[in-house]
Amino acid sequence: MFKFNFNAEDSPKSHSCENEYEVVKTEELSTPNTLITKSFTNLTIRDRSLKLVNEFPSIYNSDLIPGTYEGGFKLWECTIDLLEYLSNNSVFFNGKSVLDLGCGTGLLGIFTLVSGAQNVDFQDFNKDVLINTTMSNVLLNCEDKLNVCKYYSGDWKSFTDFNENKYDLILTSETIYNVNNYKKLINLFEKKLKLSGCILLIAKNYYFGVGGSISEFIHFLKSSKLNSDIVWESTDGVKKTLLNIHF
Repeated sequence: MFKFNFNAEDSPKSHSCENEYEVVKTEELSTPNTLITKSFTNLTIRDRSLKLVNEFPSIYNSDLIPGTYEGGFKLWECTIDLLEYLSNNSVFFNGKSVLDLGCGTGLLGIFTLVSGAQNVDFQDFNKDVLINTTMSNVLLNCEDKLNVCKYYSGDWKSFTDFNENKYDLILTSETIYNVNNYKKLINLFEKKLKLSGCILLIAKNYYFGVGGSISEFIHFLKSSKLNSDIVWESTDGVKKTLLNIHF
């Protein structure tokens, strides 16, 4: 049985703080041609089934070590909510170029790819997450589309400078818990989003003990070239919000 064990105090994945950690240089990784046999679980989103490799044993023994391990081996709660939203709104990604930012399992990008996206780039802080989890999930779900996938490890600031691509759609889940990252994240959005594109960002309303929140992030956005609209909010349990961010 597939189980989710989340609570309001879960610390989601982040990226190294601009003022606290050295920038981790971006590296583009090669896509493997074959999948090392791994057990997997079927995850059903509406009428579509995705295969998810069973969680890779993390050598870090923690959900998060800022600047070292950014939580990518875990499937975070908000990712499921965003998958549900995407399943009802294919207009966002059908025929579009997509960036799965802070991708972890890669399920957001994978879902768009098997449902009509033109191409998907996967970005995560940790190289071993991309190799052991993201790529494995891509191979399981869309082996016939490997030629339209790219993978980038490293820090957001480095990725912004390294990759010249612009995207129709940027997807990101639970990546705003650390206020120190907001400046580099918004800078990435401004430089990587096409003028006609949008960003779907989902997060818990508050990250207790670490300081980030939806309201604080929206406040930071006001000093940028970007605008945001709330397109979904949870009605029970842990409060979560989905933003549509655009020029």
